[in-house]
Amino acid sequence: MFSWLLRKIATHWSHEGKQTKLNILTYHRVGEHFSEKNPKSIHWALFALQIKWLNKYFNILPLPIALELQAKNELPPRAVCITIDDGYRDSYDYIFKTLQRENVKAAFFISTQGLSKGGLWDEDIYVAIFNAPEEIKQLNIDGKFFDISNFDRRVETRYQLTEETKYLPLKQRQKIVDEIRSQTGVALQPNNFLSAEQIREMHQAGMTIGAHTHSHPILVKEDDNVAFDEIKQSKTILEDIITQPIDYFAYPNGKFKQDYDQRHIDMVESLGFKAALSTDWGSLADYQKERFKIKRFTPWDKTEFKFILRLAMNYRKS
Repeated sequence: MFSWLLRKIATHWSHEGKQTKLNILTYHRVGEHFSEKNPKSIHWALFALQIKWLNKYFNILPLPIALELQAKNELPPRAVCITIDDGYRDSYDYIFKTLQRENVKAAFFISTQGLSKGGLWDEDIYVAIFNAPEEIKQLNIDGKFFDISNFDRRVETRYQLTEETKYLPLKQRQKIVDEIRSQTGVALQPNNFLSAEQIREMHQAGMTIGAHTHSHPILVKEDDNVAFDEIKQSKTILEDIITQPIDYFAYPNGKFKQDYDQRHIDMVESLGFKAALSTDWGSLADYQKERFKIKRFTPWDKTEFKFILRLAMNYRKS
Protein backbone atom coordinates (compact mmCIF):
# COMPACT_ATOMS: atom_id res chain seq x y z
CA MET A 1 0.00 0.00 0.00
CA PHE A 2 2.76 2.39 1.00
CA SER A 3 4.79 1.78 -2.18
CA TRP A 4 1.73 1.88 -4.44
CA LEU A 5 0.60 5.20 -3.01
CA LEU A 6 4.00 6.89 -3.44
CA ARG A 7 4.29 5.69 -7.04
CA LYS A 8 0.79 6.93 -7.80
CA ILE A 9 1.57 10.37 -6.35
CA ALA A 10 4.86 10.63 -8.24
CA THR A 11 3.24 9.46 -11.49
CA HIS A 12 0.45 12.02 -11.20
CA TRP A 13 2.70 14.96 -10.37
CA SER A 14 5.29 14.12 -13.03
CA HIS A 15 2.66 14.26 -15.79
CA GLU A 16 0.50 17.28 -15.18
CA GLY A 17 -0.55 19.30 -18.20
CA LYS A 18 0.96 18.73 -21.64
CA GLN A 19 4.53 17.89 -20.61
CA THR A 20 6.07 15.05 -18.66
CA LYS A 21 8.55 16.61 -16.24
CA LEU A 22 12.08 15.49 -15.34
CA ASN A 23 13.61 15.57 -11.88
CA ILE A 24 17.40 15.90 -11.81
CA LEU A 25 19.16 15.24 -8.51
CA THR A 26 22.53 16.72 -7.64
CA TYR A 27 25.15 15.42 -5.21
CA HIS A 28 28.63 16.58 -4.24
CA ARG A 29 30.57 14.56 -1.66
CA VAL A 30 29.82 11.06 -0.38
CA GLY A 31 31.96 9.28 2.19
CA GLU A 32 32.22 7.43 5.48
CA HIS A 33 34.05 9.81 7.81
CA PHE A 34 33.84 13.46 6.77
CA SER A 35 30.08 14.13 6.51
CA GLU A 36 30.02 15.93 9.87
CA LYS A 37 32.73 18.31 8.60
CA ASN A 38 31.13 19.13 5.26
CA PRO A 39 27.50 20.29 4.93
CA LYS A 40 27.43 19.31 1.24
CA SER A 41 28.35 15.70 1.94
CA ILE A 42 26.25 12.71 2.96
CA HIS A 43 27.26 9.38 4.42
CA TRP A 44 27.85 6.63 1.88
CA ALA A 45 25.25 4.36 3.51
CA LEU A 46 22.53 7.00 3.08
CA PHE A 47 23.54 7.63 -0.52
CA ALA A 48 23.33 3.89 -1.24
CA LEU A 49 19.86 3.80 0.32
CA GLN A 50 18.70 6.77 -1.73
CA ILE A 51 19.78 5.07 -4.96
CA LYS A 52 17.80 1.98 -3.94
CA TRP A 53 14.76 4.14 -3.18
CA LEU A 54 15.08 5.89 -6.54
CA ASN A 55 15.30 2.56 -8.33
CA LYS A 56 12.23 1.35 -6.47
CA TYR A 57 9.91 4.31 -7.13
CA PHE A 58 11.29 6.18 -10.16
CA ASN A 59 12.62 5.62 -13.65
CA ILE A 60 16.31 6.54 -13.52
CA LEU A 61 17.64 7.57 -16.92
CA PRO A 62 21.06 8.68 -18.22
CA LEU A 63 21.08 12.45 -18.58
CA PRO A 64 21.52 12.59 -22.41
CA ILE A 65 18.66 10.13 -22.97
CA ALA A 66 16.37 11.87 -20.49
CA LEU A 67 16.94 15.29 -22.07
CA GLU A 68 16.34 13.91 -25.55
CA LEU A 69 13.09 12.26 -24.45
CA GLN A 70 11.93 15.37 -22.61
CA ALA A 71 12.52 17.48 -25.71
CA LYS A 72 10.24 15.09 -27.63
CA ASN A 73 7.74 14.87 -24.75
CA GLU A 74 8.34 11.12 -24.64
CA LEU A 75 9.58 10.80 -21.06
CA PRO A 76 8.19 7.94 -19.00
CA PRO A 77 6.41 8.98 -15.79
CA ARG A 78 8.54 9.45 -12.66
CA ALA A 79 11.67 10.16 -14.72
CA VAL A 80 14.80 11.17 -12.80
CA CYS A 81 18.50 11.71 -13.49
CA ILE A 82 21.42 11.70 -11.07
CA THR A 83 24.26 14.23 -11.30
CA ILE A 84 27.41 14.70 -9.22
CA ASP A 85 29.40 17.94 -9.16
CA ASP A 86 33.08 18.82 -8.62
CA GLY A 87 35.01 15.59 -9.23
CA TYR A 88 36.48 14.44 -5.93
CA ARG A 89 37.71 10.87 -5.62
CA ASP A 90 34.69 9.77 -3.62
CA SER A 91 32.87 10.19 -6.94
CA TYR A 92 34.76 7.06 -7.99
CA ASP A 93 35.32 5.22 -4.70
CA TYR A 94 31.75 5.48 -3.39
CA ILE A 95 29.37 6.97 -5.94
CA PHE A 96 30.51 5.21 -9.11
CA LYS A 97 30.84 1.84 -7.35
CA THR A 98 27.36 2.19 -5.84
CA LEU A 99 25.82 3.17 -9.17
CA GLN A 100 27.40 0.16 -10.86
CA ARG A 101 25.96 -2.21 -8.24
CA GLU A 102 22.50 -0.75 -8.81
CA ASN A 103 22.90 -0.62 -12.64
CA VAL A 104 22.38 3.14 -12.68
CA LYS A 105 23.97 5.71 -15.00
CA ALA A 106 24.76 9.24 -13.77
CA ALA A 107 26.44 12.43 -14.98
CA PHE A 108 29.66 13.70 -13.35
CA PHE A 109 30.51 17.41 -13.72
CA ILE A 110 34.22 17.95 -13.11
CA SER A 111 36.25 21.07 -12.28
CA THR A 112 39.47 20.14 -13.99
CA GLN A 113 41.97 22.06 -11.84
CA GLY A 114 41.62 19.26 -9.32
CA LEU A 115 43.31 16.88 -11.73
CA SER A 116 46.62 18.72 -11.37
CA LYS A 117 46.24 20.11 -7.82
CA GLY A 118 44.64 17.10 -6.12
CA GLY A 119 41.58 19.13 -5.16
CA LEU A 120 39.87 22.51 -5.42
CA TRP A 121 40.13 25.70 -3.35
CA ASP A 122 37.48 24.61 -0.82
CA GLU A 123 39.43 21.44 -0.09
CA ASP A 124 42.51 23.59 0.56
CA ILE A 125 40.59 25.37 3.32
CA TYR A 126 39.17 22.09 4.66
CA VAL A 127 42.55 20.37 4.83
CA ALA A 128 44.34 23.35 6.37
CA ILE A 129 41.80 23.88 9.16
CA PHE A 130 41.32 20.23 10.13
CA ASN A 131 45.05 19.47 10.00
CA ALA A 132 46.19 22.60 11.84
CA PRO A 133 48.23 21.78 15.00
CA GLU A 134 46.20 21.80 18.23
CA GLU A 135 48.26 24.67 19.63
CA ILE A 136 46.87 26.99 16.94
CA LYS A 137 43.65 28.35 18.45
CA GLN A 138 42.62 31.02 15.94
CA LEU A 139 43.23 32.47 12.51
CA ASN A 140 43.52 36.15 11.62
CA ILE A 141 42.25 36.68 8.08
CA ASP A 142 42.31 40.32 6.98
CA GLY A 143 41.86 41.48 10.57
CA LYS A 144 38.96 39.13 11.28
CA PHE A 145 39.53 36.38 13.85
CA PHE A 146 38.30 32.82 13.44
CA ASP A 147 38.21 30.34 16.33
CA ILE A 148 39.68 26.87 15.65
CA SER A 149 40.24 25.93 19.32
CA ASN A 150 38.19 22.71 19.16
CA PHE A 151 36.48 20.43 16.66
CA ASP A 152 33.11 22.22 16.65
CA ARG A 153 34.79 25.62 16.17
CA ARG A 154 36.82 24.19 13.28
CA VAL A 155 33.65 22.93 11.60
CA GLU A 156 32.06 26.35 12.03
CA THR A 157 35.14 28.26 10.85
CA ARG A 158 35.64 25.99 7.87
CA TYR A 159 32.06 26.60 6.77
CA GLN A 160 32.24 30.36 7.40
CA LEU A 161 35.53 30.85 5.56
CA THR A 162 34.34 28.75 2.63
CA GLU A 163 31.15 30.77 2.29
CA GLU A 164 32.94 34.12 2.62
CA THR A 165 35.71 33.18 0.21
CA LYS A 166 33.42 31.59 -2.39
CA TYR A 167 32.22 34.91 -3.80
CA LEU A 168 35.65 36.47 -4.21
CA PRO A 169 37.27 36.70 -7.66
CA LEU A 170 39.83 33.95 -8.24
CA LYS A 171 42.90 36.05 -7.41
CA GLN A 172 41.46 37.31 -4.12
CA ARG A 173 40.22 33.83 -3.26
CA GLN A 174 43.70 32.38 -3.73
CA LYS A 175 45.17 35.08 -1.51
CA ILE A 176 42.87 34.02 1.35
CA VAL A 177 43.64 30.34 0.80
CA ASP A 178 47.38 31.06 0.87
CA GLU A 179 46.97 33.02 4.13
CA ILE A 180 45.07 30.15 5.77
CA ARG A 181 47.78 27.72 4.68
CA SER A 182 50.50 30.01 5.99
CA GLN A 183 48.91 30.44 9.42
CA THR A 184 48.12 26.75 9.88
CA GLY A 185 51.40 25.52 8.46
CA VAL A 186 49.52 23.07 6.22
CA ALA A 187 51.01 23.84 2.82
CA LEU A 188 49.59 21.15 0.53
CA GLN A 189 46.51 18.99 0.42
CA PRO A 190 46.72 15.26 -0.35
CA ASN A 191 45.53 14.15 -3.76
CA ASN A 192 41.84 13.53 -3.21
CA PHE A 193 40.57 14.08 -6.75
CA LEU A 194 39.58 11.89 -9.65
CA SER A 195 42.38 10.81 -11.95
CA ALA A 196 42.25 10.87 -15.73
CA GLU A 197 42.24 7.06 -15.69
CA GLN A 198 39.22 6.96 -13.38
CA ILE A 199 37.36 9.48 -15.54
CA ARG A 200 38.01 7.33 -18.61
CA GLU A 201 36.83 4.21 -16.78
CA MET A 202 33.63 5.94 -15.67
CA HIS A 203 33.00 7.20 -19.19
CA GLN A 204 33.57 3.76 -20.68
CA ALA A 205 31.11 2.32 -18.15
CA GLY A 206 28.37 4.59 -19.52
CA MET A 207 28.61 7.54 -17.16
CA THR A 208 28.22 11.01 -18.67
CA ILE A 209 31.21 13.31 -18.16
CA GLY A 210 30.43 17.01 -18.06
CA ALA A 211 32.35 20.26 -17.55
CA HIS A 212 32.17 22.39 -14.40
CA THR A 213 34.78 25.11 -15.21
CA HIS A 214 38.48 24.72 -14.49
CA SER A 215 38.89 26.21 -11.00
CA HIS A 216 35.26 26.56 -9.88
CA PRO A 217 34.85 30.36 -9.87
CA ILE A 218 31.61 32.23 -9.35
CA LEU A 219 31.25 33.31 -12.97
CA VAL A 220 29.54 36.65 -12.31
CA LYS A 221 32.55 37.71 -10.20
CA GLU A 222 35.02 37.27 -13.06
CA ASP A 223 35.74 39.32 -16.16
CA ASP A 224 34.08 37.88 -19.24
CA ASN A 225 37.36 36.66 -20.74
CA VAL A 226 38.26 34.82 -17.52
CA ALA A 227 34.81 33.25 -17.30
CA PHE A 228 34.93 32.13 -20.93
CA ASP A 229 38.41 30.62 -20.53
CA GLU A 230 37.32 28.79 -17.36
CA ILE A 231 34.40 27.17 -19.17
CA LYS A 232 36.40 26.38 -22.30
CA GLN A 233 39.42 24.98 -20.45
CA SER A 234 37.41 22.41 -18.53
CA LYS A 235 35.71 21.29 -21.74
CA THR A 236 39.00 20.96 -23.60
CA ILE A 237 40.79 19.03 -20.83
CA LEU A 238 37.94 16.56 -20.42
CA GLU A 239 37.59 16.03 -24.16
CA ASP A 240 41.28 15.18 -24.30
CA ILE A 241 40.75 12.59 -21.55
CA ILE A 242 37.72 10.77 -22.93
CA THR A 243 38.38 11.57 -26.64
CA GLN A 244 34.70 12.43 -27.06
CA PRO A 245 32.79 15.72 -27.12
CA ILE A 246 31.77 17.14 -23.74
CA ASP A 247 28.15 18.11 -24.34
CA TYR A 248 26.93 19.19 -20.89
CA PHE A 249 27.95 21.88 -18.42
CA ALA A 250 27.06 22.68 -14.80
CA TYR A 251 27.47 26.22 -13.47
CA PRO A 252 29.56 26.47 -10.27
CA ASN A 253 27.29 27.20 -7.32
CA GLY A 254 24.63 27.47 -9.98
CA LYS A 255 22.06 30.11 -9.00
CA PHE A 256 20.79 32.11 -11.98
CA LYS A 257 21.53 35.85 -11.68
CA GLN A 258 23.40 35.25 -8.41
CA ASP A 259 26.21 33.03 -9.74
CA TYR A 260 25.80 33.20 -13.52
CA ASP A 261 23.72 35.24 -15.94
CA GLN A 262 22.81 35.50 -19.61
CA ARG A 263 26.40 36.32 -20.60
CA HIS A 264 27.51 32.92 -19.37
CA ILE A 265 24.57 31.14 -20.99
CA ASP A 266 25.71 32.69 -24.27
CA MET A 267 29.29 31.52 -23.63
CA VAL A 268 28.16 27.96 -22.94
CA GLU A 269 26.03 27.88 -26.07
CA SER A 270 28.82 29.36 -28.21
CA LEU A 271 31.22 26.64 -27.05
CA GLY A 272 28.93 23.95 -28.41
CA PHE A 273 27.40 22.54 -25.25
CA LYS A 274 23.99 20.95 -25.75
CA ALA A 275 22.65 21.94 -22.33
CA ALA A 276 23.68 23.40 -18.98
CA LEU A 277 22.49 22.74 -15.45
CA SER A 278 21.94 25.08 -12.51
CA THR A 279 21.26 24.44 -8.84
CA ASP A 280 18.01 26.40 -8.76
CA TRP A 281 15.31 24.15 -7.38
CA GLY A 282 12.67 22.74 -9.66
CA SER A 283 12.04 20.24 -12.42
CA LEU A 284 12.48 20.39 -16.19
CA ALA A 285 9.21 20.95 -18.06
CA ASP A 286 10.35 22.51 -21.36
CA TYR A 287 13.76 21.50 -22.70
CA GLN A 288 13.88 23.98 -25.57
CA LYS A 289 13.07 26.91 -23.31
CA GLU A 290 15.19 25.88 -20.31
CA ARG A 291 18.06 23.84 -21.72
CA PHE A 292 20.82 26.27 -20.68
CA LYS A 293 19.53 26.79 -17.13
CA ILE A 294 18.06 23.43 -16.20
CA LYS A 295 16.96 23.18 -12.57
CA ARG A 296 17.98 20.44 -10.14
CA PHE A 297 16.82 19.33 -6.71
CA THR A 298 17.85 16.78 -4.10
CA PRO A 299 15.83 16.10 -0.94
CA TRP A 300 18.06 15.49 2.08
CA ASP A 301 15.55 13.49 4.10
CA LYS A 302 16.88 10.36 5.77
CA THR A 303 13.70 8.29 5.64
CA GLU A 304 12.28 6.56 2.59
CA PHE A 305 8.81 8.11 2.83
CA LYS A 306 9.97 11.72 3.25
CA PHE A 307 12.70 11.43 0.61
CA ILE A 308 10.37 10.02 -2.03
CA LEU A 309 7.44 12.31 -1.21
CA ARG A 310 9.58 15.47 -1.29
CA LEU A 311 11.13 14.48 -4.62
CA ALA A 312 7.67 13.69 -6.04
CA MET A 313 6.44 17.12 -4.89
CA ASN A 314 9.33 18.74 -6.80
CA TYR A 315 7.70 17.77 -10.11
CA ARG A 316 5.20 20.54 -9.36
CA LYS A 317 8.00 23.15 -9.43
CA SER A 318 9.29 24.25 -12.82
